[in-house]
Amino acid sequence: MSSIVELNGLFNIFGFIIGLVAIVVLFGIVRRTKDEVRSGFLYVLLGLVAFVLFEMFKVFEAFDIIMGQTVAVADVFGVFFVLFLVGGLWKLRSLIRGLSDFGQAFVLTSKDKHEDNLASLVKDVRGVCYVTLDEPYKKVVDFLGLYNVDTSSMQFIDASGEKCDAENCITIKNNPDEIKSALDRVLKEKDLGCVIVDDVAAVKKLKRFELPKFVQDTASLIKSNEAQGFFVGKIEGLGKETINDITMLVDKVLGEGEW
Repeated sequence: MSSIVELNGLFNIFGFIIGLVAIVVLFGIVRRTKDEVRSGFLYVLLGLVAFVLFEMFKVFEAFDIIMGQTVAVADVFGVFFVLFLVGGLWKLRSLIRGLSDFGQAFVLTSKDKHEDNLASLVKDVRGVCYVTLDEPYKKVVDFLGLYNVDTSSMQFIDASGEKCDAENCITIKNNPDEIKSALDRVLKEKDLGCVIVDDVAAVKKLKRFELPKFVQDTASLIKSNEAQGFFVGKIEGLGKETINDITMLVDKVLGEGEW
C-alpha cells in the first residue's frame, strides 16, 4: 500500500515539474500576445498555477509532509484549475472563430453609413482589391479621399457600367461570371490579401434569391486565393430572407441595425 502511495507521489512530483515548465513557457507567450488574445492565455496561466499548487499539496499528502487540511486544500486548487482552464480555452475558442484564416465576412450597412463603413474597412489596409458593382471608380476614389484613404496602391475592378482609365483599375461587365473571372485573375496576378465586394445587391442578371449562391461561390474563390473577403450589402436593398441566407454562408457578420 505504501509503495502505491509513493508511486502516486512520484507522479505528482512529475506533474508539478511539468506544470512549472508550462507556466514559464505560457508566461513568455502572454507577454508577447495582443490584448485580445492575452486574456484567454491569462486564464490558462492561472489554471496552470492552480494545477501546480494542486500537485504540490498532493505530494505533501503522499509523503506525509503536511497533515491536516492538505486534502481539502488540494481539492480546492483542483477545482480552480478546471475552472480557469475551461474559461481560458473558451475565450481562445471564441477568438479563433472570430479570426479564422482567410475568413469571409458579410458587412451590413445602411445607405447613410455606407461610406463611413467602407472607409473603416480599407483604411490603413494593404493589398486591397476593391470590386465596385454600383458606384463608378472615380466616385469611390473621391469619397475615400475625403476619409484620407490612399487608393493609389489599391486594385479596382469596376463593374458599375462606366469606363475607368486609371492604371490600377480594370473595367468589366456586370454579370456573375465576368466578376468572378476577373477577380480570380487579379488575385492570382497580384499580391492582394483583402477583397471588398460592394454592393452585393448590385449584381446584375441575378434575382434576389440567387445572391446567396453568388456570395458563396465568390467567397470560395477568394478563400482559395488565400485572401479575406468583405461582402458589403445595403440593408435597404436586401430582403430579410436574403440577408439571413447570406449570413449562413459566411464566417462572420459585421454591421449594424435590425433587418
